[in-house]
Amino acid sequence: MKKTLNKLLATCLAATMSVGIMSGLAACTPKEKVDAEGNVIVTMSIMNSTNENPGWLAMIDAANGVLERDGAKVRIEPEIIKTDDWDQYYTKITSNILGNIGGTIGRIAESHIPMMVDKRQLADLTDVRNELVETGDYDASAFGGVAESDGRFYGLPSGTQHMVMYYNKTIFDEYNAANPDAAVSYPSSDWENASTFAEIQDTAKKITDYYSSLGSDKKKFGLSAGPFLAYAGMYAKNSGGENIFDDAGECVISSQPFYDVYDWFTQMLVTDKSMPSTSDTQTLDAAARFLGGNIAMIIDGVWQMHDICKYTNNYEIGIAAIPVSDTQYPSYSTTFTDRFWASRNSRHPEEDKIALKALMSKEAILALGEKQIGGIPVRPDCVDNYFKSIRETKLADSVDVVKGGIVNKANVPYSTYYNIVDQQINQKMSLWINGNMTAKEFVDFMDETMKKGMQGRL
Repeated sequence: MKKTLNKLLATCLAATMSVGIMSGLAACTPKEKVDAEGNVIVTMSIMNSTNENPGWLAMIDAANGVLERDGAKVRIEPEIIKTDDWDQYYTKITSNILGNIGGTIGRIAESHIPMMVDKRQLADLTDVRNELVETGDYDASAFGGVAESDGRFYGLPSGTQHMVMYYNKTIFDEYNAANPDAAVSYPSSDWENASTFAEIQDTAKKITDYYSSLGSDKKKFGLSAGPFLAYAGMYAKNSGGENIFDDAGECVISSQPFYDVYDWFTQMLVTDKSMPSTSDTQTLDAAARFLGGNIAMIIDGVWQMHDICKYTNNYEIGIAAIPVSDTQYPSYSTTFTDRFWASRNSRHPEEDKIALKALMSKEAILALGEKQIGGIPVRPDCVDNYFKSIRETKLADSVDVVKGGIVNKANVPYSTYYNIVDQQINQKMSLWINGNMTAKEFVDFMDETMKKGMQGRL
């Protein structure tokens, strides 16, 4: 009897503990957030970017308008991650995904998608992609690339971004007025007949030397052009080379076009001092320096369009094609396609998809484009609206130049190891920029690091 009683007590205790544990687990499991009208709240992660937030928030508002109009019981709320660094943002959202907290959808740079796919963090959005593409309203090519794996799609394009050369017409005009015997021309806006590296180098040196002669407080740099891995393929193609890899998938960084390009950078960074170094941009980045009139030319993305449209003040700004080593080569532009994603372990996956479709609606894309945010829309019927917003600014005369940059794309060959390679190259870059490493040594290091990444040795 005593054994039976003890057994019964033990059974009851185990049952009680089991119920307690299950209750505790249930309490820890996030529940759907529902508003007073019964709408499931889908939280969307976006990076904290003061110049871009108005665009993304306008897009979310427009998407919510579409959801309400269509009677969908879903609403989107933004979650602004407090960083403007993509790597930190990626770390935060992946931590949130693991903890099943925060945004269950969001936007992220194209470079991070391969890692998120490889780590099985993303929901399969193939059905959403197919539904959108089948309407014929979207550029189908924008949905592939890094977001596609084994015939499945794990992201939706939020817009395409490409590189252009911005230049300060006012600085050029001031220089030419003071130096009529050594006048310089505006960079070429013709993508099939772009300015050459030599021409841009000469212009940058003349402008830098002239303003430096006026005193240190008047100094201006002639050019800022990021010598980063993401842009190296673009410069190599503009030199008759290939974009990091050849058709067989072999790394071709240790080829003459790359050596020539980095010799060009060395001349401006180390010899002419016509480009800002890493120390020059520690307190104020190159884009801010350009907007402030401290840099005459800058190679950067159309993601700068909003700031340049809004903050050019008294400066007149023009847009040109990316330079080439020789006019026999067409000008290519590095192109990115950033993505919307959905979490694989979301507690409301169907509502996430409904929210994403609303963000991909014409109304939402139009709202984003009106702020010159998000790059070139992936709906052709929204492209004119994007450029119309630019025609109402000081960049009105440059709209066709921006359009021309869409044609010759140099897509960055992102992969699961690419970011690690990129980080290691960036860590070594200061040695080269400060003159402690030759251009050839730096290019060889880039090539060696990429090959190690391909072999899984990083």
